[in-house]
Amino acid sequence: MQLKDKIALITGGGRGIGRAISLAYAAEGARVVIAARSTSQLDGVAAEIVVQGGEVLAVPTDLRIQTEVDNLVQQTVDRFGRIDILVNNAGINPRGLFLDSTDEEWEQGWQINVMGVVRCCRATLPVMQEQGSGNIINVGSGMGQVGHANLSVYCASKAALHGLTQAIAEEVWQDGIIANVLIPGPVRTELSKPAWESADSFRAQSDPWKEPEQVVASALFLATQQPDSGMTGQILSIMRRNSP
Repeated sequence: MQLKDKIALITGGGRGIGRAISLAYAAEGARVVIAARSTSQLDGVAAEIVVQGGEVLAVPTDLRIQTEVDNLVQQTVDRFGRIDILVNNAGINPRGLFLDSTDEEWEQGWQINVMGVVRCCRATLPVMQEQGSGNIINVGSGMGQVGHANLSVYCASKAALHGLTQAIAEEVWQDGIIANVLIPGPVRTELSKPAWESADSFRAQSDPWKEPEQVVASALFLATQQPDSGMTGQILSIMRRNSP
């Protein structure tokens, strides 16, 4: 029960990596708040958590809208009184050649992958500052460190996320708040399905595709970092290759 009585808020908690982290945190004793746009997916994960004996609050949320993010944070505080851990996991992955990309694709990618995190942190940090502690985990990508063809929107947004996390960490460490990036490497999710369905054999051997559950140990490691002494402003990568 590494997270006993902790309150964890997880975006993109309805499927993939977010679902796996939500279930794992709940199994470790955390009371979990899950957010996503799909009510049906949230209800499914919430039911799984309840069956395993956990406590969960599911809040349908569109991260593109600040008032909905504010409502998510307020519902969390109203229900549980605090927020110990924020996992910004929600993301999208527009694919295509850079020269074919549209302003709409760039705006959509930025709104979820970057501004969604900005909104969640902006709404949550005052709660953490008031309580004097907090732990922010932003799910990044190796493609934010090394660019990849046909993924310019995703690469640029994840690079921005890495810099954003480090800037936030520098601003709030004196408030007892830490912020880090988790890079899972290639994981089989709906988001990455076009990539893993067409992955070549060399890639599969040099950096095998993980299942979402294989990210859990690292997500737990970051969640158990102590706000007053744990690592902050760091990028924890569990990739086996430097190149995406």
